[in-house]
Amino acid sequence: IAAGYPAKFKSLAGQLNGLKEIEKPKAGESIDFEYASLLAFCKVGEAVTFPEGSLKYYTDSLHQIAVAHGMPADMLDNSEKYASAVARSIMSWSRKDNYLRTRSASKFSLKDSAGRWMPTPPGYFEAVEPHWGEIRTLVMSNAKQYDVPPPPPFNVTDKNSFYYKQVMLSKNTVDSLSTDQAQTADFWDDNPQKMNV
Repeated sequence: IAAGYPAKFKSLAGQLNGLKEIEKPKAGESIDFEYASLLAFCKVGEAVTFPEGSLKYYTDSLHQIAVAHGMPADMLDNSEKYASAVARSIMSWSRKDNYLRTRSASKFSLKDSAGRWMPTPPGYFEAVEPHWGEIRTLVMSNAKQYDVPPPPPFNVTDKNSFYYKQVMLSKNTVDSLSTDQAQTADFWDDNPQKMNV
């Protein structure tokens, strides 16, 4: 969208870490930037999140809508080519974020000691993304930009400790969720191994 409306929107190129430039449209080409942005989004989504071909019905529907609403053939073609170029720019940038390397990194090592994370019932799943901190950040140069206080000392034996009170606050909240709160939590839970039991 930014390429089509530079006075209204600023491109993320130069704002996100490592994203130097995004393919620019060729001068004089008629492009429907809204249509192109939807297609580029779908192409990137299919490449990084969804199975290949899973958005074909959606993108074919967008194409048919554009045709049905009278988008000229050259604009349709230019928009689709530009969407592919933008998607290639984003995918090229994403390949340098260290994500793929973290797929083969060592698993989280379990140590049975107080305060260490351990798998919990009902699924006893492995730790999710233990190497997330090694992936390129989007905007921050590094986590040291912010002075974050350390977590409270682990203490589940002293019922007056800050840690224990926070654990109980979380537990009591989860134990008494309204239907809306439970649905909201389920909606925002992005754990692919989540079990709704």
